[in-house]
Amino acid sequence: MRETGIRILEVSAGSAADRIRLEPGDRLLTVNGNEIVDELALRFYLHAKERSVLRWQKANGTVRRGKINIDEAIDIGVIVEEFPTRRCSNACIFCFVDQLPPAARPALRVKDDDYRLSFLYGNYVTLTNVTERDIDRIIEQRLSPLYVSVHATDPELRARVLGRKKADNLEKKLARLTRGGVRIHAQIVLMPGINDGERLEKTVMDLYRFHPGVESVAIVPVGISDYAPRGNGLRPVTTAFCRALVRRVNKWRRSFIDRSQSAFVFLADEFYLLTEEAIPDCDYYEDFAQIEDGVGMVRRFLDDFAAAAARRRKPLTDLCGTLVTGRLFFPVLEQCIAELNRRTGAKLTVCAAENHFLGRRVTVAGLLSGGDILAALRGRDNGGFVIIPGEALAFDNRLLLDDMTLNVLSRELSLPVYSGGRSAGEFFKILQKVR
Repeated sequence: MRETGIRILEVSAGSAADRIRLEPGDRLLTVNGNEIVDELALRFYLHAKERSVLRWQKANGTVRRGKINIDEAIDIGVIVEEFPTRRCSNACIFCFVDQLPPAARPALRVKDDDYRLSFLYGNYVTLTNVTERDIDRIIEQRLSPLYVSVHATDPELRARVLGRKKADNLEKKLARLTRGGVRIHAQIVLMPGINDGERLEKTVMDLYRFHPGVESVAIVPVGISDYAPRGNGLRPVTTAFCRALVRRVNKWRRSFIDRSQSAFVFLADEFYLLTEEAIPDCDYYEDFAQIEDGVGMVRRFLDDFAAAAARRRKPLTDLCGTLVTGRLFFPVLEQCIAELNRRTGAKLTVCAAENHFLGRRVTVAGLLSGGDILAALRGRDNGGFVIIPGEALAFDNRLLLDDMTLNVLSRELSLPVYSGGRSAGEFFKILQKVR
């Protein structure tokens, strides 16, 4: 029999929950008659009325009730169990999880497709597993914005890309969500020869019909590791492909701006880096809605780096160390560090690491492993310290893709090794720390 409600793990002494005698181990069943299935539902229904009636079940099966005022509902003083993550049931032809090497830790192989994680953390979901009841809940509880992986709006092509036997009626779902006031940020993983050209144009124009409900569309290039399954038709983007794409998308953007004052469609930084063209100005990205998808990260870094560097008045002549990055970002970072060295007298160098863990076609800094970094730095003069990309580390800056830690890297290199953080500001704080 399925347990209902959510389990209470902790209750703060003197809190509203403590006052009505909620205890660890109790299962919170309803708030104002509404079933509580996770913490999101709890917080929504607690704030829906001036006074809430909670109903919960004790370990012995007895059911109790208590009342909480809205001024107490900001934090009623409980920690509840985490909700089980909905797993992905698709078999996307480009799925990067399926492209991991055998040595990758099991946690990296977990595929989530949970609209709650999309709302909470900006995870991209396909919406293939949402039910009518889920959509009702999303609209009622205002779980907005959502980040949706679309890839193609043609039903047959989308089904092929997602590895599904039949179409999932995405258009109907988008229509219901946007009519209900839910904002959508859409993603297209672009695969040459599969969903590009006229098929890409159809996808973008179909999504624009839902604007402003669909607020933006991010186009990102497909990633291909050495472990990608054979026979799926994937091939990497080329410089010529990227240049043609930039011209085509800029034409669409001008048209959208004329019609609705929003460019609507945005290209990932990688397309510009591969063309060796200038990264667009800040205005290109509007509100940077999809920066976590690699859309505007480089522009944000360049602007923040320039501002932070301008605030450094004191010489840094005693600063001698090495920064590691991936091949894609290397020219950008090298130029920034060269200017910083010129202004401050620092002696920093930048090293581009090849990706041996996933394959040479993977060039982004965030997917470098500890072994890749060691291979790049051994046999060279690295100065007095090493700084590695913060985005390559997981679990609070402790673990790289191959499970190597900063401490192990430091021991192998006989040098202090630091995370560069997730922003230019954090990077400069590290520089202050290592002086």
